[in-house]
Amino acid sequence: MNEPATELDRPQVEIDRLIHEPARLIIMANLYVVDEADFVYLAQQTGLTHGNINTHMTRLQAGGYVAVEKMFVANRPRTVYRITEEGRAALQQYREQVGNLLAQIDPSAPT
Repeated sequence: MNEPATELDRPQVEIDRLIHEPARLIIMANLYVVDEADFVYLAQQTGLTHGNINTHMTRLQAGGYVAVEKMFVANRPRTVYRITEEGRAALQQYREQVGNLLAQIDPSAPT
């Protein structure tokens, strides 16, 4: 009889938790495909609130994945976000990790 796998028998899956959080993943995905995005664009594309964007951007910036530039245009504040090279590489690695994990799923396994 087959015994259930223990945690020690299971392969360890390394997934970047900074990117894995759904709101941060959608932000990173949006920034990946544009040169830069302002706050209004990200709010429209992601459906996140201003507070959520600020909170998640703070974490992504602290992780080195996003660069933030604040400026004034016609006396109005404008915040622009760019994915960094480190952030771009991290998102590509995240895609590989998740892809590898999903490839291990046996489609014939009982649900």
